[in-house]
Amino acid sequence: MNKIALTFFGLVLLFASACSKTETNPTANENDTTQTGGGGGGGGGTNPTYYFTFKANGVSQDFKAMTLIKDDPTNIKQLYLVGQKNDKDLPNLLFTLNYKSPGWVDGLSYVLDENDFVNFAEYKTPAELVFKSKAAPASPNTGLRIKFDKIVLPAGEYASGTFSGTLQLEENLNTVVITEGKFKCKFLN
Repeated sequence: MNKIALTFFGLVLLFASACSKTETNPTANENDTTQTGGGGGGGGGTNPTYYFTFKANGVSQDFKAMTLIKDDPTNIKQLYLVGQKNDKDLPNLLFTLNYKSPGWVDGLSYVLDENDFVNFAEYKTPAELVFKSKAAPASPNTGLRIKFDKIVLPAGEYASGTFSGTLQLEENLNTVVITEGKFKCKFLN
């Protein structure tokens, strides 16, 4: 199973580099699913439709490359959500989420920690340190929560939500605190 997940993660990163969105932070009307022209001078800008943003230890992270993939579009058992600084540079944040009751519905939430062996999150820093939701040795201070406010399948095909919590290095008890996480990403498949 780990080889399959790693292979799929590699494909996700490949998709991220080939099909990324370059957008800015969400506007006040982040539920708007249409892009609107506007802004003053210089060729007219657009309000962002898709975004992936959070704070890591209080430092804002606005990820320009984002990927949301279903393992099988006709029978979804896993979702992969990846946010990355841009197509080539770290940091990145990866969620691997498996199907659970009540299914892929608005309000679906996960608690990712050392007790959840099938769903996880990983944050990789520019220094290539990897903080995980299921780190060892286990610490009561680790774990990350993700909640899907909206999952639109198949028409519109996007998901949005929030996340926050603490991820830990496997080698020691060093942690990174993730706050104010929010995303709205379009499915690539």
